[in-house]
Amino acid sequence: MHSNGFSILLFVIFSLLIGALLKAVMHKSRLPYTVVLLLIGIAAGGLNQIGLFGTETLMSNIFTQVGHIDPHLILFLFLPTLIFESAYSMEPHLFFRIAPQILLLSVVGLIISMVLSALAIHWLLSWGLGAALLFGALISATDPVAVVALLKEKSSRKRLETLIEGESLLNDGTAIVFFSLFYGFALGTTTEVKLLDTFIEFIWVVAAGLLIGAAIGWIILWVIGKLLNQPLIEISLSVVAAYLTFIIAETLHVSGVVALVSLALMFSTIGRTLISPEISHFLHQFWEMMTYMANTLIFLIVGIVIMTLTQFDSPQLWLTLGILYILLILIRSVSVIILMPLLERIGVGINRKKAIVLVWGGLRGAVSLSLALSLAQDMAIPQQLREQILFLTAGIVFLTIVINGSTMEWLLHLLKLDQLPPAKEASIQKARQTLDHKMSTFLKTLSNNYFFNLIKLDSLEHLSREDDKLSSNSTTESINQEDINIAFMRRLLEIERSDYWQQFEDGHIGRQAAFLLSRSIEHALDNEPVISPRTTLEESFKIPNPPKWIQKLPIMGQSMDNWLFTRLSLNYDVARGFVAAQEVLRQHIQSLQPDEITGGKVEAMIDKNCTQVFSFIRHINQVYPQLIEQLQSKSAKRLLLNHERSLIWGMQHDGILETAEAQHLIDNIETKMIKVRKLK
Repeated sequence: MHSNGFSILLFVIFSLLIGALLKAVMHKSRLPYTVVLLLIGIAAGGLNQIGLFGTETLMSNIFTQVGHIDPHLILFLFLPTLIFESAYSMEPHLFFRIAPQILLLSVVGLIISMVLSALAIHWLLSWGLGAALLFGALISATDPVAVVALLKEKSSRKRLETLIEGESLLNDGTAIVFFSLFYGFALGTTTEVKLLDTFIEFIWVVAAGLLIGAAIGWIILWVIGKLLNQPLIEISLSVVAAYLTFIIAETLHVSGVVALVSLALMFSTIGRTLISPEISHFLHQFWEMMTYMANTLIFLIVGIVIMTLTQFDSPQLWLTLGILYILLILIRSVSVIILMPLLERIGVGINRKKAIVLVWGGLRGAVSLSLALSLAQDMAIPQQLREQILFLTAGIVFLTIVINGSTMEWLLHLLKLDQLPPAKEASIQKARQTLDHKMSTFLKTLSNNYFFNLIKLDSLEHLSREDDKLSSNSTTESINQEDINIAFMRRLLEIERSDYWQQFEDGHIGRQAAFLLSRSIEHALDNEPVISPRTTLEESFKIPNPPKWIQKLPIMGQSMDNWLFTRLSLNYDVARGFVAAQEVLRQHIQSLQPDEITGGKVEAMIDKNCTQVFSFIRHINQVYPQLIEQLQSKSAKRLLLNHERSLIWGMQHDGILETAEAQHLIDNIETKMIKVRKLK
């Protein structure tokens, strides 16, 4: 009666409705959202299998279409969204710092798990070596869909979250290389495995994926960099980039996942200054919404597919599944234990508690199931083997998501990883005290308001304090003073970094200055946090000294003057933004300082930073006095145009200007802003 397309459309609509209702009902639930979605999908698929929805009805047609979905469609439709958003939302400097650990787990760790899993299934079901290795490859990759969705809700440790996210993102590329290799081995078309050829193929798949993602990212970001405040175009281009990257990479038989990670890192690093600052926050929200919808659909689909295509009539397979689940947990434990001596010493290190979370967080999901579904559709593989692989894969996906996923919060609580470190918690307590003081001041203003003069302020004070349920570790444990000071410094550096991007959004500093200043903070955060000196900014506070004779040449002289102006303009921008941020830090010292002595030391560091910058500015005035007016003029024009645009937005918000009227004025201003950006 209805076309297949209409059935799929209805499924999408009802899935999003179920997801929205579920989110509302589970607002304070401890059970992960994705786990409940999977259970609903399994229940719906099971009810359809027993004929509850009839045989030729619209509902049965919907579940039949979804249950027989093309496995490649699952990968091509959902993975670009899920992987791009996950990699884009990670802090780039933290990802690169943890990269050695991520690569170790996603390559060496996966190989260990793959081989041991193959031996396990060979022992349990006496499969041939090729089939066992094929299964070991598809079942060993931790699924980025499941892991990322879970840890974003439950983890309070950014480094641990980045480590598990990074592993789950990159080990998919490793798994697909071995899956492709052992596919032919299982079918008998490949009779031997050559380690050198396998290694070369792996390097090619990963390297080509990186290059494709970087190349497409560079092209798209170059186009975006030419735009100014064009949200529809810039966001559309980000979607095009994600899907085009994955499709091109997979078409060329290289890792689409690695290509997407490379693309996303391009967007989160150099793209931070090329994407219009007015759009940056909206872009993040857009991709978060896309990920939410993709997660809602994919976990329902996985549940329905499991019930539609899996046979449950073999007691031996049920027993094998239970044993295999336990063995896979043990195998992942072994792979982590083997790598622990290295994991402890590279990247940011790892301790025993985080290693336990790493083991338990090795969920399997849509990627493993999609690979198993592709095998189930290949008639060249014996039917019994296809059914066994699909049953075991579906079972492992279900067990890891439901058991591991639903108990992850309990495990984090047991290991006390759901709590902040005592020193960091103490710094938050200081911030909370400042907040309480400001709230008390605000409450007192209500008593002077005619419309609230009958309210007793005592009856309202609990509202500003009842959510203050931070752990009492800072009062019950002895906290090392050095740790408190480090947490204080880190908090100030985070404030400083945030201020740089705010200055960029407000037009106070340019793109390159924001990038350099932010990078200096990331360097300070990656090492021992210091307010002064800033070694990474030393070159920015020096005046270039090109040979005088070059400046006298007819053509080279003009080029050198242009280069000198550009370099001095950037240095001047950096200096102005740096001083402004130092003054912002100064305002937060008293409210965040652990004690007056430490606060005094930090204030002295800020004074030292400002003295260095003012010395640099005076030097510029002495050496190149003619350029100062140009630099200040360009900066002033940029500030005035940004301020005028913000005033127009405010007038539109207040109803003084209609949308079309405001947009016309803003278009004129942004045309001027583009001209100012090109000024030399």
